[in-house]
Amino acid sequence: MDFYKKLTFSLLAFIFCFALMIKLVEPVIERQLTNVFADKKMSKKLMKEFINSTEDFTPEKRELYKSLIKKIYLKWIPLLDEVRREAKQELDK
Repeated sequence: MDFYKKLTFSLLAFIFCFALMIKLVEPVIERQLTNVFADKKMSKKLMKEFINSTEDFTPEKRELYKSLIKKIYLKWIPLLDEVRREAKQELDK
């Protein structure tokens, strides 16, 4: 009979500790999940805003986008050329 009392006490203690651990960890997991979904919502909002801004394409917006794309292109083209050269060298081996 002593064995069953000890077993019952151990099981109850284990269940209590397990429930306590879940209760402590739950807010952390919930915050992390909300952050993940909040980032996706933000990116969807940004994409929607970007699409909406290009629908009404005034000459001022056209010049602004043109200058931004040109600046980005000028910064990235040397890197892209370097990548092409390295890829060509690897393919020639």
